[in-house]
Amino acid sequence: MGAIRSTTHAGARASARRGTSEFAELAKQIRDSGWLHRRYGYYWTKLIAAPLVLALGLIVFIWIGDTWWQLFTAAALAIVFTQIAFRGHDAAHRQIFVTGRWNDWISLILGDLLVGMSYGWWQRKHTRHHANPNKLGSDPDIELPVIAVTAETADRHLPPLLRSWQCA
Repeated sequence: MGAIRSTTHAGARASARRGTSEFAELAKQIRDSGWLHRRYGYYWTKLIAAPLVLALGLIVFIWIGDTWWQLFTAAALAIVFTQIAFRGHDAAHRQIFVTGRWNDWISLILGDLLVGMSYGWWQRKHTRHHANPNKLGSDPDIELPVIAVTAETADRHLPPLLRSWQCA
């Protein structure tokens, strides 16, 4: 019988002896290089521009009136609402401001006031998602009635023609 070979990399064994992991070393490099610093200019620009662009979109919506051109307004507003929701997501993850209070206020304003989605509902749902990401039966983000993420879901809910496209 030959010599027993280790399944870990020599560098990983050395870092394990020092009490750190490769991930901890990588996280330290990222922190030290400044990639995790808050980007206040970016966020303030987005937080000021979002309500202005939304107001402009609503003005255009009213100005255009009852016409097929509203499809373009709807597409533009969909992009604006998505961007506003992403900023709410960033605030809910405490990425914009140092204090939780400011992040909560921004999440409430963006989510509840501008997008029309309850911040409290979203926070409970998103916490369940982070506790069990992509786990069937536990992650509410993959239990959608309009998108099949498994072949079993597709078999139950989709007509045969759509099943072949979505679950291929």
